[in-house]
Amino acid sequence: MNITAGVISIFKLKISSLKAGVKLGKDIYSYNSQLLLPRGTVITKEHLENFTVRNIAEVYIIESTPRLKSEKKFEDVYSNSLDVVKAFMLEAKLGKTLEFDEISNMVNLLLEQVFSVTDLFRQMRIMKGKDDYLFTHSVNVALLCILIGRWLNCDEETIKKLGTAGLLHDIGKIYIDSSILNKPGKLSESECREIKKHTMLGYNYLVENESLNEDIANAALMHHERADGSGYPLGTEGYSKNICVSVVSVADVYDAVTSNRVYSAKRSPYTAAEILWQESFGKLDPRVTKVFYDKITNFYVGNEVVLSNNEKGLVIYVDPSQPTRPVIMVGDKFYNLATDRSISILEIID
Repeated sequence: MNITAGVISIFKLKISSLKAGVKLGKDIYSYNSQLLLPRGTVITKEHLENFTVRNIAEVYIIESTPRLKSEKKFEDVYSNSLDVVKAFMLEAKLGKTLEFDEISNMVNLLLEQVFSVTDLFRQMRIMKGKDDYLFTHSVNVALLCILIGRWLNCDEETIKKLGTAGLLHDIGKIYIDSSILNKPGKLSESECREIKKHTMLGYNYLVENESLNEDIANAALMHHERADGSGYPLGTEGYSKNICVSVVSVADVYDAVTSNRVYSAKRSPYTAAEILWQESFGKLDPRVTKVFYDKITNFYVGNEVVLSNNEKGLVIYVDPSQPTRPVIMVGDKFYNLATDRSISILEIID
């Protein structure tokens, strides 16, 4: 057994009291807004020396109450999660009651992965083609919900609830004809009406489970609602007070945009982040989208990307004011996408 993070707290500490080996609790920026170190960086002796040179007197660090975790690899946990999703969806289709204990145990394992894996988004990209979209999407949304909950500094119980809501949010799709779900072309009006029923069908199934928190059932019902009333199934206006609804809605959009589906090709995480930013103005909860938008792009510093001009380069700097338009190094030249709007990032290379 290993020790990993449990309950997370962040506090400020003077550099004179700091020791190598602790994790940075907040991003550190230079005076000209350049990202020096992202949150989560393990502080080394070299970092401490650099802090002194840069006259950085104090930083935020992460402190956690240790928790035991199994030594399972991300791929194994992900594959097991797919099996659990397929099993409970099949049982639901057959009219059986949800086995909540098994789902709860699975969410605990996913939570441990989110809290311990340093390259979560790369691992998720590798696993995206592992199985049918409905199943991988459910696992991915669960992982993203857990991560967003962590970024929002939610308590562990709430984070587990978010992960469960993500895992179950699309369960109503098992009642939709597969010929509609997997149709490669544009859906007809009647087919659109049919597929929109998955939210109500999922809610009706989940709300019958007495051991399940009602917030989770409401996330299945409301994750396609939008604050301007343009969503479904009810066309409800205003931002939801249910954090599960708000978080699942954001995670659902991000994973859908960055996944290959029968009717649309995947787009880059940067495109997904820009869509979320646009949706935060009157559609998705800005309290959640802003945190996600601010955090997500820092994960891709150092990754190789393909640009719209077919060149390949490395993400070397993220401007906090325009995080989806980073600086890319291609050989001995640089593209600042914040000023050169003619170029965009097509995809990230694993």
